[in-house]
Amino acid sequence: MQRIAVHGDYFGYDGLSRRRAWRTANAVAIIILGFAIGHFLALLPERNTADVQEIIKGLDKLVGLMTHELVELPEAQRHPESFIVEIIGVLIGYTILRHTKEDLHDYQRTFRRIEQFYTPDERRRGWVVCAACACAATAIIVGMHAVLLTLGTAWSPDCTAGLSQTSLAIGWWLYVYGYMFAARTNLFRYNFRALGRINIYELGVNEPDGRRATQIAEKRLCDLSESLTSFAVAFGVIGALALYFLPSVRTTYFWVPLVAMLAIVIVSKELVLKYAKSKYEPDFD
Repeated sequence: MQRIAVHGDYFGYDGLSRRRAWRTANAVAIIILGFAIGHFLALLPERNTADVQEIIKGLDKLVGLMTHELVELPEAQRHPESFIVEIIGVLIGYTILRHTKEDLHDYQRTFRRIEQFYTPDERRRGWVVCAACACAATAIIVGMHAVLLTLGTAWSPDCTAGLSQTSLAIGWWLYVYGYMFAARTNLFRYNFRALGRINIYELGVNEPDGRRATQIAEKRLCDLSESLTSFAVAFGVIGALALYFLPSVRTTYFWVPLVAMLAIVIVSKELVLKYAKSKYEPDFD
């Protein structure tokens, strides 16, 4: 089992975590920004040509392939150019998220446990950056929506929706990056989640029986947390797709289920993490 020495990041964990925060924030912002650009394009004259329809058919096949035919794009589009940009934004963001997750899983399989090497001052600075990002994000989102409430009544719905989602893209970039930048210093979180990459039958085979039983119980709790997260993500995505594609409930606030899902996932993971740390490794830090 690989370990990182107490006084140094010898195996590149900090670099990996910073890249992961940057890429994840970029992916989330690209997805939201794709919908914002789609609204701005809807301000232009519609061009529903044969070439555009062929592009949509190609995207439909690609989405079907990536989702194992679970998602099928609607044939009729209100504004095809906007739809194409929105789907491309989702595909780019999804690809970045998928590769980032695979990179983390590869690292976790190689380095199953990392001992604490961040100083208290480094951990404190991380959360200061997180707080600054959260304040800036909130100011941008609230400020833009205040302007839209005051002046946006005279603008077209697509214009106001585009500006709203642009502010959300910037704000959520700051939220995601700030949180992940700060959370990287919580190495118990890394060790707990890395258990999910370990075969339970290989876990603790060279450890005393008491230690092995603790590791197995910790892994089962980790697996339960991952399963609940998968269910929450599935419901959030299905809800967002329904609010975006179904004509009877279509709304510009289709992203609300995703935000609700993200909040539920973050809170539930934090509660599970606190419980696991207090029960299994209260003296880790």
